[in-house]
Amino acid sequence: MTTARENYRYDECGLPNVTLRGVEVSRCSECGEIDVAISRIEKLHFAIAKALIERTERLQAVEIRFLRKWLGWSGTDLAQVMGVTKETVSRWENDKEPMGPIAERLLRMCVANLAPLENYSVDILKALQDTCKTKHLYLEEIGKDWIAAA
Repeated sequence: MTTARENYRYDECGLPNVTLRGVEVSRCSECGEIDVAISRIEKLHFAIAKALIERTERLQAVEIRFLRKWLGWSGTDLAQVMGVTKETVSRWENDKEPMGPIAERLLRMCVANLAPLENYSVDILKALQDTCKTKHLYLEEIGKDWIAAA
């Protein structure tokens, strides 16, 4: 194996136009196998997500899928967040129907303001009620934080 720093087209992320500059690439001269050293992959995916939402061009189907996966959501989860059916999300991600501008803004806001979540249940979104009845909210100062009390 020979190792050198070079540009690497990062197709593994699911996006067609991502190139990593100056990464360590090892190549086997006998079989042609390639091994790429990518450090801090979570930070890399964060940087990709940030770059996607900061562009002014409309999101493409593969970019919508990347952002959904980056958030850690299933297609059903994204559908619940957006208030659409999972079939609609599938059409967005398979380039059968464009994502509307309002849904796209909401997705960009979710990416901009949410870290990928591991323990948040989107079942909370299913429980949203259509009533406008306001319940009293109690908060308690604990240490240096304010916590919503039951």
